Amino acid sequence: MSTTRLIGAAGIAVLVVGPGGPAFGQGPQEAGSRASASAPGPLERLADGQPNVQGVWNPVNAGSLSLTNPVPQAADFDPTIKPLPSRIIDPPDGLVPYQPWAAARQKLQGHDYAYPTKPEHIDTQHRCLLSGVPRLFTIVPSLKIIQSPGQIVFIWDSYHAYRVIPLDGRPHVAPNVKLWMGDGRGRWEGNTLIIDTTSVKGQRLTYIGDFYSENARIAERLTWPSANSMIYEATITDPTVFTRPWTMRVAQRRRPDEEMWETACYEGMANPDQFLLKSAPGRQ
Repeated sequence: MSTTRLIGAAGIAVLVVGPGGPAFGQGPQEAGSRASASAPGPLERLADGQPNVQGVWNPVNAGSLSLTNPVPQAADFDPTIKPLPSRIIDPPDGLVPYQPWAAARQKLQGHDYAYPTKPEHIDTQHRCLLSGVPRLFTIVPSLKIIQSPGQIVFIWDSYHAYRVIPLDGRPHVAPNVKLWMGDGRGRWEGNTLIIDTTSVKGQRLTYIGDFYSENARIAERLTWPSANSMIYEATITDPTVFTRPWTMRVAQRRRPDEEMWETACYEGMANPDQFLLKSAPGRQ
């Protein structure tokens, strides 16, 4: 199993990829422009009016080692391949707008991850903990979407993770309730699903220590330009950690021939990213 496949599995001891598994050598473009995302073509509609987006999906370029300097899967086999552009589309410089104290913490967490000496230095994914949003939309294992009247359900084949997003306008849970997957409330605008996510736990966003606090609020936009492509965007607002809101984007594609497989995770799995972090200068 390749190092990057282990990275994508993020602590998963068993990972089986179906016939439509991740392809290598994809182009560097994470997604189309916002203009193309805002003018999608027609999609089949369900009885309750929702666009029919059910099925299995994968990120075009998966991996949660870094937000600003993603490493493509093909880099495992071809060291001349350059890292992909930043997942961050706002600010324009592609960097997370940390407050000074938070930037120092992220750097320390990245160092501790590369050279762990304590259990808490191990990334949460390697400890089999739920990764939450938006991180789950960046990792290799498949995402399955199921729709029923008044709600949409996201299921990942890692960590037995799932989200049930009501679409009926119900209020959020109390702000003092904190959930690994947050509390999402959704609505459709054409072919775009807008999810307002609150009540998150403080989470890591990457292996190298990017993070947000339990005060974060996440505005998610999932747009289907076509039946087989989806663009996921998440704007994170957290005045405790960041100097301004910022937005990341991950392109997804449908895997019509792929099926979900159960994955297993055990805490304390060896850290596969140390090789990349120590042997690939510039990919920090």
